[in-house]
Amino acid sequence: MESLRLLFLIFVRPGFAFSEIMDRGNWLVAAGLTLLIAIPFFGTINAKLNAAYRIPSPAEFVDASMYERELDYAEFEAGQKRSMEAYQKAVTEKRSIPVVGDAFFRFFSFDPTAFYQPLLALSVFYVPAAILLISLFTGIASFGLLLRRDYAVFATCTLLAWCASHLPFTIAGLVTFNLELEPAVYLTLWVASGALFGFFMLFALRTVFGTSFGIAFMVIALAWPSLSLSIYIFQYVSPWLLSPFLLFWVVIYFGGFLGGEMRGFGNAFRQRQNLKRFLQNATVNPKDADAHVQLGLIYLERRQEGRAVEHFQKAIAIDKEEIDANYELGRLARKRGELQNALDHFEIVVEQDDRYRLSEIWREVGATYLDAGMLKEAGDALEKFVDRRAVDPEGLYYLGRVLKAKGENDRAREMFEQAVQSAKSSPYFRSKQLGQWSKLAQKEL
Repeated sequence: MESLRLLFLIFVRPGFAFSEIMDRGNWLVAAGLTLLIAIPFFGTINAKLNAAYRIPSPAEFVDASMYERELDYAEFEAGQKRSMEAYQKAVTEKRSIPVVGDAFFRFFSFDPTAFYQPLLALSVFYVPAAILLISLFTGIASFGLLLRRDYAVFATCTLLAWCASHLPFTIAGLVTFNLELEPAVYLTLWVASGALFGFFMLFALRTVFGTSFGIAFMVIALAWPSLSLSIYIFQYVSPWLLSPFLLFWVVIYFGGFLGGEMRGFGNAFRQRQNLKRFLQNATVNPKDADAHVQLGLIYLERRQEGRAVEHFQKAIAIDKEEIDANYELGRLARKRGELQNALDHFEIVVEQDDRYRLSEIWREVGATYLDAGMLKEAGDALEKFVDRRAVDPEGLYYLGRVLKAKGENDRAREMFEQAVQSAKSSPYFRSKQLGQWSKLAQKEL
């Protein structure tokens, strides 16, 4: 019942729903729901579309009895001619996919018997492809690390996103199956289900990996060919996948390795869920501010700023001097344009630790003063930060803006050039994150 609740929650609050799936979801249940929805979807909408748009095969029009009877050459040739004429007539009269025509079938299929494909294609092809693209575009971690750490949780979110996007159209297919509707109606339902899946995946990627909507959109756009690739592969391997004989030998020869890998994926998922439960249980203690801070950081990574603020504020209610909560609340307040509120939180941090987060507190203070137009205060804070962190592109960029606003163009240009150079010379795993400051600095040059 919990998985069904999460499934329907996707329609109402997708970001929140995927966060809950990360904490309470179950891959096996998600896989079962995928098959449960795929069977009627393929049996109704795909069946209607296959009947309407399927490309005929010449073998369907061959009279097999000709090869069993003793016919002279003229009769045999006449039979072949009739078969070819029937085939050509069927090809001429068949409906064509609007706009794209038969080229559509190079990438997609309406095979009504392939109800197992969504589960396998998403799990084996789409999820790893999306994780690879996330690794390339964001640089948050290597592909191998992301795959081991996030495969299970992301696969669960992906499968439930597919279920949610196809459930309404499956119901529509069941309701209209016995009605005489134009194939274009079912094609519209088919396309709409795919578009809705892409929409839900924007929130899934943003929640699981903390990406921006722009990065999530690019990942979705570039990962979909993996689904088309799976169609070609399943044409050859799907019968073998269902072979008990093959599965027996796979388990015999690779059971230990595969079992270890699958346990690794599952353990990473369970450990993440257990950590969240532990932190939630710890918040029962009215004097434990750190549990609220850690929960706030988790929600911050998932781009759920409202829930993060809630926990940071609870931490401050327990301990007004809680340094991590004040720092994060200050950053969030600055992002919302509440500059004085941000400075109030940063002041509490500075009073406790002048070098907090490797002096990043001064970068945040300086950027806040810059947003407020207080150039002297911004310059003092940023000069202090750059003295301590001379290769931080973000701090160099902000200081360059302050100097440019003061009319110190030569030194401002020097800061912007250093910001660009620092971003270029940064380690690979950080270059993606720091690249935005290099681009901003280049625009100022």
